[in-house]
Amino acid sequence: MSDEDVERLIELVKGISCKINLISFNPHSGSFFKPTKYERMIEFRNTLAGAGLIVFLRLSRGDDQLASCGQLGKPGTIQAPLLRVPEQFQMAIGSST
Repeated sequence: MSDEDVERLIELVKGISCKINLISFNPHSGSFFKPTKYERMIEFRNTLAGAGLIVFLRLSRGDDQLASCGQLGKPGTIQAPLLRVPEQFQMAIGSST
């Protein structure tokens, strides 16, 4: 999550009555993405709240089942195929590929 991300989110929801839930990404073998550090999530939340938005920092649950944050599945011996990271998100994983 970058400063640019938080500003884009603020702009996106401007004028929309909403609540924003921030939930850490659950890593799994099918993704190169990694969870955001807790301290950074706090900063992100504080910036959103400072812009007048209603925001909750939620505990991640279901990581033992890959169920939280959109990864439904069960860990096992079969490895999920690696997902191609879209170009605009390459900087999030520190890759230029």
